[in-house]
Amino acid sequence: MNDSNLRRGKFRPGQRHITLPVENDLPIPDPPARAESWTDAMLTEWVSLWRSPSSVLWDSSAVGLVAILVELEARGPELSAAQLTEVRRLREALLLTPASLSGAGYALEGWPT
Repeated sequence: MNDSNLRRGKFRPGQRHITLPVENDLPIPDPPARAESWTDAMLTEWVSLWRSPSSVLWDSSAVGLVAILVELEARGPELSAAQLTEVRRLREALLLTPASLSGAGYALEGWPT
């Protein structure tokens, strides 16, 4: 994949890509210490994110980003426009959107090739 397509997040049929497993069965890292105050729903989201296909690409440095994403998304409709933008940015940085995943040269099993 060339750099211009990577920057634009464009994946075109016929381009080489790496297929990720549908679910990650690697060990889930412990949430940060501040997670003691998290709700059950937030802890469930933590596990769900770490089981997502793109999480096979993350390392320990992603723990903080995932924690921020969980905390922001838990606020729901109370988010400001800036916080919504940050949620979108985090989801793209963590390759949680189809466009960011394919733009980085990855695909999920069953995606058209």
